[in-house]
Amino acid sequence: MTGAALFAALSLLGQDRDQYAWIAVKGRDTLLVERVTRSSAELRTEVAVPSRVRLTVAAATTAQGCVTGAEVRVFPWGSARDATPLQVVAVRLDGDSVRVAVQARDVSRHAALSMAGARFVLAGDSYAVMALAVECALSSGADSLDLPTVAFPNLRSLTVRVRRRGSLVTVVTGDTSRVTVDDRGRPLRVEVGTGGLVVTRVPFDVALGPAAHAPDYSAPPGAPYRAEEVRVAVEPGVTLAGTFTLPLGARGQMPAVVTVSGSGPQDRDCFADIGGGWRPFRQLAETLAEQGVAVLRFDDRGVGASTGDHAAGTELTVAADVEAAVRFLRSRPELDPGRIAVLGHSEGARVAMLVGARDSTLAGLVLLSGAADPRAAVRAQVLWVAEHGPNAGSVRRDSLLAYVDRQMDSLAATAKREVYRWNAWALARNIRMPVAIFHGATDRQVPADQADSLAALFRRAGNAHVTVRVFPDLNHLLVHDPSGDFLRYHRLETAALDRGLLAAVAAFIQRAGSEQGP
Repeated sequence: MTGAALFAALSLLGQDRDQYAWIAVKGRDTLLVERVTRSSAELRTEVAVPSRVRLTVAAATTAQGCVTGAEVRVFPWGSARDATPLQVVAVRLDGDSVRVAVQARDVSRHAALSMAGARFVLAGDSYAVMALAVECALSSGADSLDLPTVAFPNLRSLTVRVRRRGSLVTVVTGDTSRVTVDDRGRPLRVEVGTGGLVVTRVPFDVALGPAAHAPDYSAPPGAPYRAEEVRVAVEPGVTLAGTFTLPLGARGQMPAVVTVSGSGPQDRDCFADIGGGWRPFRQLAETLAEQGVAVLRFDDRGVGASTGDHAAGTELTVAADVEAAVRFLRSRPELDPGRIAVLGHSEGARVAMLVGARDSTLAGLVLLSGAADPRAAVRAQVLWVAEHGPNAGSVRRDSLLAYVDRQMDSLAATAKREVYRWNAWALARNIRMPVAIFHGATDRQVPADQADSLAALFRRAGNAHVTVRVFPDLNHLLVHDPSGDFLRYHRLETAALDRGLLAAVAAFIQRAGSEQGP
């Protein structure tokens, strides 16, 4: 049975419908709002992860609350109801096997995996499903139970250890969570690990407000800049929403930079819930404002307050969005139109190269954690997971790399995205403006040797204005992390960009435009 057929059977709710919501808060940030409709046979939820994604979850359940199958649809945060899903994943238990169906922008896969003994399917970011794991375990009447579980999207088997003492339940997976339950064993509050994340069950309608609230992008009191909410028209049906930070007290026209986010749907801050909140583009904007540099950062197409369809786009689509942002900056009288730079992180570095190859009048490009050869980066990531992930050592290195190469070759022939056919050399030959390449030495997603490879391409193409720096102990996110292990980003103690990196970016942008190549 396909995932679609499985969940078509769950279309009608029973008479015992229950509606409630979960709200996850860390400090002053609302990280997740999940609205739940539940009956004896199914659970349906909509999960809003502000600044990141919107998920819909349909889960088949037993009367005891055990989840036997689930389908998750992933959409950009803020996207329209009829938007194209970024990904659809369906997983269901079938005897000693697990049936999996995956549909993403460029990939469609079906598989049956042997996972004998599994009793529960744990679906991604759904706290409603996680709460059902507690109910499922406690339904046996025992106060201590190990629940064999299949967890996805990173499909793996694990044991959820549930231990109850009165109204307090301890749940151990990778982290240890403390769950407060009522007298029927129904979870009411979850304290996740030791990072300060608290998830609370609330009435259904209470969740309407926080789910719709946009993050606060205004300038804090006393800031040396003003933050202006702007709209940038790209094409019919596509308008980018952004924040334009303009330094106060500047004399004469000032330089400016457009920021370009990495892969996946990103808001203008490029926010991620790690280390107290990773907001690299906000931090860059605030730092550059102190140095007299204006910054335009925007929600990705189809994300947050920006319109359009994120999932239908490619790197060339994003390049068109960036070019519209550059035109906006050149129209502002406060700015020097000859000193507009583009800064991209990870996939955004590739987009910056696309824009730079088509616009010779840019003052400069800043490429953060970028790859000269995306295939090499994919190979490195896959090997890292194989060697450090939960199933480390289960797959031979050579066969794994051969499989990756076959998949990349197949995607190069059929997929729309340019990353599968990436030719950095073809772009480098057309980029003559100054280029800064900044990388973290412990980057495990895009290995640090890619920085030197990029620099060599530009120099071979005759660009005499190439700056390359690899910063010690910085990971792919350009924060302090001696291990660089992207499987454990959630354990980072800080998400602040390195101050030395920020200074290097500011210095490059300030001088960009005065050292144009021939």
